Amino acid sequence: MNLRQILLTIAISSGLTLASVSHAQNWHSRHMRTLTSAPADTTAPTTPAGLAASASTSSSLTLSWSASTDNVGVAGYRVYRDGTLVASPGGTSASITGLTAGVPYSFTVSALDVAGNVSALSAPLSLTLQVLAPLPQTLPQILWSAGMETGNLSQWSEKINSGSADSTVVTSSSGVTPHGGTYMMKQAVTGSSGGTRVFNYEPFNTLALAGTTVYWTWYDYYPSAISFGASDAFLPFGIMGQDSSHSYNPIWNLVFHGSDNTLDLVWSPNNLAPANGPHNGESGRRYYYSGVAVPVGSWVRFEVMIKSAADFTGALKVWMNNQVLFDLSSIKTRYVDTGQGALISYIEQTGYGSGLTPTPAVHYVDDVTISLGRMP
Repeated sequence: MNLRQILLTIAISSGLTLASVSHAQNWHSRHMRTLTSAPADTTAPTTPAGLAASASTSSSLTLSWSASTDNVGVAGYRVYRDGTLVASPGGTSASITGLTAGVPYSFTVSALDVAGNVSALSAPLSLTLQVLAPLPQTLPQILWSAGMETGNLSQWSEKINSGSADSTVVTSSSGVTPHGGTYMMKQAVTGSSGGTRVFNYEPFNTLALAGTTVYWTWYDYYPSAISFGASDAFLPFGIMGQDSSHSYNPIWNLVFHGSDNTLDLVWSPNNLAPANGPHNGESGRRYYYSGVAVPVGSWVRFEVMIKSAADFTGALKVWMNNQVLFDLSSIKTRYVDTGQGALISYIEQTGYGSGLTPTPAVHYVDDVTISLGRMP
């Protein structure tokens, strides 16, 4: 069957006239002659040059190269890693991921035109990604520390006991091992009431007078929860001050709250701190409640940020295991310097209380630091 017969058959089945068939045949003949007369594009694009790598990490890089030219037009590029196609970008760059540091790689690129002609491969780029060194960590300046690694309390300024209590240095006790090193401090209230305190006078006092923001960090271990009655208390930490009459008073204390093993932050626990405070217009004892229980049977990290001020520009922030317990600003944190002498503000790490259960009430302290920033 010739072309006219085929078209006639289609026309009859479609309801077309012979004139329509004749017109379609003439159109087909005319345009077929036009199409077959156009020469085929067999010219490949020029080979990509200048292959280079940038923005390298330990697992990725960016490749770039100079654009190829073509007699009709470049449609895109093909990127090969060790002979395997890994990218087909439309432009002259490609991001390559999933690489491994220390492994040698060879990259090549070819260009593709609109007719499907492919250029020769570029000159290979051979490279090996390096393991990138971690960025240096900026550590806070440590101004003082006590890890008890001297085997005694000589790193502290002073120890004072009252009632039935004592601070000692031990290597281990009742299955508790030091947080770091060989030694730790054991603070115990062994009777119905008592207090044991170790103090840091310097450099904290000088920093407080200068208004320098410092961080007091320590690790604490409680073998069991410590509970007491409504008229009793247990204190593990405090900021002390000396008034103009040379009396030493607690300014701020961390105090356990009853029987739930949570902590309170207390301003002027004995009502002898500066009368106006901690915020301007306030007076008397002030309690701040965290509602967060101190873990038992494990080392707990405590951090206290102290911006000392005798006016209302001070600040105090307390973390426990990186959780914020208290965050106070625009507060007074010490007495005004009115002739107290050299010592006006200092820190106590303490075990102080009464009516405690269990008895002895014990906790352990290790790796204490004063620094100019939060410790890692």
